[in-house]
This record gives sequence, C-alpha cells and structure tokens, in this order.
Amino acid sequence: MKLGLQLYNFREELAQDFKGALREIAKLGFDGVEFASRYGDLEPAELAAFLKELKLECAGTMFKRTVLCEMGSSAWDMAKTLNSPAVTFSYTENLPESWRTLLETCRTAGANAAAHGMIFSYHNHWQEFSRLEDGKYVMTRILEQTDPAQVFIEPDVCWLTRAGVDPVSYIRQYGKRIRQVHLKDLRIPEERETMTALGRGCVDLAGCIAAAAETPCRWLIYEQDHSADHFADAAASLAFLQKFN
Repeated sequence: MKLGLQLYNFREELAQDFKGALREIAKLGFDGVEFASRYGDLEPAELAAFLKELKLECAGTMFKRTVLCEMGSSAWDMAKTLNSPAVTFSYTENLPESWRTLLETCRTAGANAAAHGMIFSYHNHWQEFSRLEDGKYVMTRILEQTDPAQVFIEPDVCWLTRAGVDPVSYIRQYGKRIRQVHLKDLRIPEERETMTALGRGCVDLAGCIAAAAETPCRWLIYEQDHSADHFADAAASLAFLQKFN
C-alpha cells in the first residue's frame, strides 16, 4: 500500500501559497497527496504536471457532494487527469434524520463515477454511526442499499473509534469496498482537539493497517485536523507508517 497525506492538514498554508506549500509538503516524503476540495485554481493538466514535477501521486480527490451529482461537472476531468484512485465527498448534516438524502446522493455520485469509469468512495465522520429506528447505523443502511460496484467507503479510523465502532473489524467487514483508508489518531475519543501524530493516541492503527493489508486498499492516508506544527507531526506520522510498510 502507498502512503498518502490528506491536504486538509495544510489548508491554511495552501490557501496562502498553493504551489509553494505543495513543494514543501513534497519534501516530507509521502508517496502522494489527497486533495481536500481545493486545487489551487489550476487547470487539471497543469496540476498533474506539477505533481509529476514534485514526484507526488494523487492519492484521492475530494469534492463537494453537489459537484459529484452533476454528470457534466469539471470535477470528473480533474480526477481523471490526476489519475485519482477515487472521487470522494463527506456529509455531516442533520444525521440520522437526513439519512435518505445521503443515500440518494451516494447513489447518484456512484452512478456518475461509474459512467466516467471511476470509483466513488464515501468518507465517514462519526455521525453516520448514529442508529436508526431499527437499530442499524446510518452507514450500514447506506452500504446495504447502494450498489457495491458503485459506492465504496473511505473509512476514517479515528471517527470510527469516536463512534464506538472497532475500526479493525469494520475494515475487515467492508474490505471489498475499500480502496483508501484515512489514518488519524487522537488521545481522547470524545475530544477532537486532542488529535495527535500517528501512534501517539488511542486508535488501534497497527490493527487497522494489518486489516487494510488484507483488502484491495491501495492507499493509507494520514490526516490530522488539529496540529500545533503541521510539518513536524506529518514527519512523525510518516515515520510511524514506514514501520509497517
């Protein structure tokens, strides 16, 4: 599996100087980066060429959900040109009440991705593991009622842990529908501000990595929403990941 970095970690640096920040990120040594809905206002071919110059691969492309519901959206050209392993969105609004909206959006995005010869992969937070009236998780219902050839999942092991779901078992259960795994760590599950470099928190990352190795997963992607030193934590997290690779 390849080692990627989610660019949401460096959202502030990228907003100030997109290309400059990417150059510094490339020096960390990750195999690739996953884009977090921001592409530096660059044309697809220009961005692809820049990644090649930096010796970075595209580990994934995230977009707003409304964009992926449009067959003619420019997002498809961006994702194809970058050779993205999957297109992704996340949804946290008013769950579990709005689960049917999420279901239909996943169906549409999945069908559109398939029509473009691509994979759609949904990125979870913890709200998708709220229970419905029948006791099932929202995410379970979504995966049960969507085509497994069109709707995949990009499990975030930190949010699974926060939701009280064993991420190792979850990866094994849905392994056929996984191509990327988000690895994120935190010290206290209920407090997202306690996110830390990989290996310094309570998430069973070693177990998650071992489970992912049993699936068709192509990318392990480090993400850390909160950090006092983005580059230091990214370097420490990469060193942690390299112990298993």
